[in-house]
Amino acid sequence: MGAMAFEKNPYDGRTLKPQQDQVNEWTGRDPRYAIVDRGYRGQHKIGRTVVAIPKSIKRESYYLKKKREERCRSRAGVKGLISHLKHDHRMLRNYLKDTNVYKFNTLLAASTYNMKKWMRQEEMLNIIFRLF
Repeated sequence: MGAMAFEKNPYDGRTLKPQQDQVNEWTGRDPRYAIVDRGYRGQHKIGRTVVAIPKSIKRESYYLKKKREERCRSRAGVKGLISHLKHDHRMLRNYLKDTNVYKFNTLLAASTYNMKKWMRQEEMLNIIFRLF
């Protein structure tokens, strides 16, 4: 939903609230669920947002377990996207000194990714329209 750059290397659990504020600023409401990895342990709810962490619960019904696993699978798909952003858009290492420039670089990388995605969709639509 969004892209943020943080100064230094903060603990994962401390990065969720600013990201939630960014989503709230763009959409005007808090998300219902935040699907995160195990680095966010200790937080189960932030405001109205329920934090879903992949963990094993012994006394959980089969239905609830499958529902939780399905949600966490979508989070696993984001890991590949993050890797592509780091390698293809030069975000693997920061050679810039100013944190504002680093934040700007993060926003440019995210917008470049979205622009490429939009261009591929437009190209596919043009191909489909040429067939008919």
